[in-house]
Amino acid sequence: MLQVKDADIFYGQAQVVFKLNMNVREGEFIGLFGRNGSGKSSTFRAIMGLTPPRVQGKIEFKGRDITGLAPHVIANLGIGWVPEDRKIFPNLTIRRNLQLGEKARRYTPRNTKLFGMEDAYRFFPKLYEMRDKLGSQMSGGEQQMLTIARTMMGNPSLLLLDEPTEGLAPNIARDVLNMILDIRKNFNVTTIVVEQFSEHLLKYLDRCCVMEMGECIFDDRPSVLQSDDALKLKLLGVG
Repeated sequence: MLQVKDADIFYGQAQVVFKLNMNVREGEFIGLFGRNGSGKSSTFRAIMGLTPPRVQGKIEFKGRDITGLAPHVIANLGIGWVPEDRKIFPNLTIRRNLQLGEKARRYTPRNTKLFGMEDAYRFFPKLYEMRDKLGSQMSGGEQQMLTIARTMMGNPSLLLLDEPTEGLAPNIARDVLNMILDIRKNFNVTTIVVEQFSEHLLKYLDRCCVMEMGECIFDDRPSVLQSDDALKLKLLGVG
């Protein structure tokens, strides 16, 4: 579904990712781990066509070269991005924020189960309770739920989640992860999630990649990391 081929990623003249190769198959759930500054979010920005950064190499989605395409074109092809800083519209209601995630009919996938407003409220009941309130009246956890639901309203076939639990209290972070898992179970959306590390998430992944200093230094089954504390400590600084 997604192939990143020998991608070098730059901010100006500063290179932040080096010869990255990534192959994501349809239906996979992949964790992209690494310390702050390792190049994870820059990889997502490159996939989404956001500038900066600047990309040398090739990024293909469903066999089409999307390197350098505009972000709205990439989104309409079926890639949904949940940014780390959420980017909700604070002066619009929760309901209106969700509606803005919808795509024109010609960009909506056919013959697949579609995610709509009822699904947003079913998976995230808090959004239904607050549907007529403004985005500015939401807590951080509620904003994260809104951002995920709004992205799903576009019915992406590939979902990019950039640190979805960043800054959330542990119990709220757990709830957000469980909601993501429920959505995947019901809609089978191919997903890449960026995190520094999540032990809870690891057991649900099909594969995990670890980045360090702009390079992929590990790409294997989650069970390899899960069963080796020394390796986790070496790669991620956690025991």
